[in-house]
Formats: sequence, structure tokens, C-alpha cells
Amino acid sequence: MHAKKITRSAVLLALVAALALPAGQAQAATPTPKNTDFNGDGYNDLALGSPNYAGEDGSWNRGLVTVLYGGPDGFDGHWSRRPPVGCTAPNGRRCYLWGRQVSAGDLDADGRTDLLFAADDGMRVQSWTPQGVTEIEYHGNNPTLNPVGVTLGQFDDQPGGDIVGAWDNGNHQSVVGGWYNRDASTITRGFGFPDSDVSVKSAATGDVDGDGKLEMSVIASRRYNGKESAYLWLIDDPKQQPLSISDKAWGWEALCKPDTRNFLGCPRLDSRVAMGDVDGNGHLDVVMTTPSTRSLQVWYGSASGPASHPGFSAHDLDWFDPDPLVGRGLAVGDVNGDGAAEIAIGTPNATVSGQFRAGAIVLIPGSAGPTRGPVLANAQLITQDGIGPVSAPNPTPAAAALADPIGEQSEAGDRFGEEIRIIDITGDGKGEVIIGVPDKNGKAGMLAVLRGSATGVSTTAAQVVHPRQLGLAPGYITFGMVMTP
Repeated sequence: MHAKKITRSAVLLALVAALALPAGQAQAATPTPKNTDFNGDGYNDLALGSPNYAGEDGSWNRGLVTVLYGGPDGFDGHWSRRPPVGCTAPNGRRCYLWGRQVSAGDLDADGRTDLLFAADDGMRVQSWTPQGVTEIEYHGNNPTLNPVGVTLGQFDDQPGGDIVGAWDNGNHQSVVGGWYNRDASTITRGFGFPDSDVSVKSAATGDVDGDGKLEMSVIASRRYNGKESAYLWLIDDPKQQPLSISDKAWGWEALCKPDTRNFLGCPRLDSRVAMGDVDGNGHLDVVMTTPSTRSLQVWYGSASGPASHPGFSAHDLDWFDPDPLVGRGLAVGDVNGDGAAEIAIGTPNATVSGQFRAGAIVLIPGSAGPTRGPVLANAQLITQDGIGPVSAPNPTPAAAALADPIGEQSEAGDRFGEEIRIIDITGDGKGEVIIGVPDKNGKAGMLAVLRGSATGVSTTAAQVVHPRQLGLAPGYITFGMVMTP
């Protein structure tokens, strides 16, 4: 266990005005913010996984899990865990790929947020107590293959936390499920297509209808008769067999034509999903981005769940990198505290300032006013070279940047924006935009943290976290590749 200070990197700017995100005209009660406060000090924290971090003394026991502690001035202090030398999991497998996924939730209903991390050898749950950090649960039985969207939370109406995600059953079929109510046995359900290969590509979870139980939105591919097409499905009860697939927030690639794509869900195999309250009505919305079609679609949520058809659709967005391998960077959260969440989209393969695959993100304001939902006209481009308005594909914002809060330089292959999170770590009710740069400095990685403010992303209080500041050995760390959802 480690407890070290993180040095703040703040850049004093000649241009100190914050870029404004317009506030919604009407404010509604927002969904309960996700609690990622592991150490119980009242500030949200961030867990990161580095599954390829080298084992001690060159052993095969690879991986690392790090928690950065939040505070009024940003991240301040950390905890980390890696497999010890000679580590063997209870199921007999070597301790390998620790941190391939991480999640936060209260597993044991003691009022404290616990940390779940996935590894090649199983699932482990850590709990912060006055006596220290202890492992309170381990699951080494299947499913553990290729986890997608693993979440620690409440999926059913039974007491006890659940660990649920999408998994590969080893037979070209994705299943959904896991461990319910701290039971040692697993419950998994298939999609009810025995004649097809089904694979989940992206998943997001959240309580859309406000009933206290989580739903899961997935992008899945279905291969039938040699043809593969993408679906968007909302799973409202992962314990039912076959899976309880809702008719809401539904889409199928094959139905989408130029004249129907604005009112039908149009997923592709490279689509990804997230949830957040973009229109400020107090219910989570389902947000889907598709790089290959440069598209953004939103299904607005309500007490009856998400809408069946998207309430917002935009296609052929000039700034969107059309590379279908752009990464997973998508986050939805309220940056300016107006109750309507912003959408952050990563384009890590974008060429910036002439640097190939340096990466960028686009931050789109949400709105609860007459311009319900995403406000594309006020979108902002954020890179390591500066922040400015979105104006063109493959932009060079340094020439037109209004400010440069990060203080780093875009370099070829950095992949800025591969992962993004919007979490309030300072306790002021406004989410920080946390950007993963996993290939920075020869794949050591980096985090860039832009503070939220009433006028949007602040340009005066950026924090940059390099793994060396945490005492991590140089090498293939890819810091910022895996973060708490």
C-alpha cells in the first residue's frame, strides 16, 4: 500500500477566461451521482488499471491497480496494488492482467464504496476500512473471458451487490450475467439466438427509469449466414432467460438508410455507448457514438425508461475521426453543474498540429432548455496544445486556441482521448474532465484533468498526472487506458 502526494502541474495563462458552456434554462433534479469515494473522505476517487504493468523481478504476475484520491484541489494521494512475487490465485492460476477492468460500488452494503477489478485469474473486490484496504471477495470461476462493461452495482431487487457484465463463453457467444447477491455461483444468460454468433462490443450501465435497479445498454454484433450486423439493445433484466431485451433504445444496422437514419437507431460494429442525463430531466439517457459514420445519437430517458427512437441524431460530423478503431473514449457527465450533462468524445487517432494519432477530444454541452440535449454549435476541441472551437476535421487548435491549460505537447502516437471520464473529484458539484493518454512517453501513459466550473471547462487549473509521480517504474504502463466507469 502506498500513500504519496501527487504534484500539481498548473499552467498560468495569459488568457484566463474559461470557455463557456451555456447553462440550461430550466434545472431539474439530476440522477444520484455515481459514488466512487473509496476512502470515505467525501471526495470521489478514480481507479485505474494497468494490466500489462511488468511483474516484480520479471515474474509473469503482471498488472497494477491504482486509486487516485480526490480532494478540493484535485487528485492528492494514491493507493496501488500489484501481484506479489510468487502470487498464485485461489483457483490455481497465475496472477495475471490485474486491472483489465475496474468498477466501483457497495458490494457488502456497509455504506462504503468498494473497488472491483478484473484479472485473467478472476474478479477481486477491495474494501477500505479504518484498519486498511482488505480483499473482501474473490471469484475465480467462469465467466472471466474477454469481459465487457463489468459493473459492481444493484441489478435485481435482492439484497447484496451484484457483479454483472458481458462475457465470451468460449464458443463464439457472448453471455450477460455474473455473480448476484454475493453468491459464489454464477448466473449467465444468452441472447436467444442459438443459430448465430453474438459478440458484445460495448456496454454501459445505469438506472434509466429511477427504480433503483441498473439496466445495461449494449452494442452487439450478430453473425448469421456469414453476414455480420450490429444491434443496439437495452437489457432491463439480465437474470431472465433468454435475456430480457427491451423494445426501448433499440437499433439495427440493417434498417438504417439515408432517409431513416435520423429517427432510427443506427449502430455499427464500431459504435460505443454511455449513459448520462444530457437533457437535465432527472433521468439518464443512452448516448451512442459511431466513428465510421461520424454520428451521435441520444435516446432520452424517463420514468418509463429510454425512448424507443433517438430524440437526437447527427451524422457526418466533420470533426469526428472516421477510423473505426479510434478507441473507447466516450463519457457523459455534468461539467458546469447546470443539471444537463456534457458529452465528451475521444478521437485518439486524430492528427493534431501535424502529429499523427496525437489525439483530441470534443466536448459537447448538454441543455435542459429549448435546445434540448446536445448543443453542437458550442462544441469545444481539447488537445494537449490548447482548447478552442470545433471548426474542421484533423484540426490544429494551437493556432486558434483560446488557452492551453494542460501544458503538454501533442506528439505522434500519444492517443490523447483513448479513454475519458467525467467525475466530480473536487466536491463542488461540477465534473472534472479526465482524459487518458495511454501511449504518452513510450506507452508509459498520462492523465490530463480539466476542472469543471460554472462556465464550463476551466482553463486555469489543469492537473497532469504521470506514472513516475506515483513511483511507478518506467515501461509499458499505458496509464489512463482503463478507468472506473
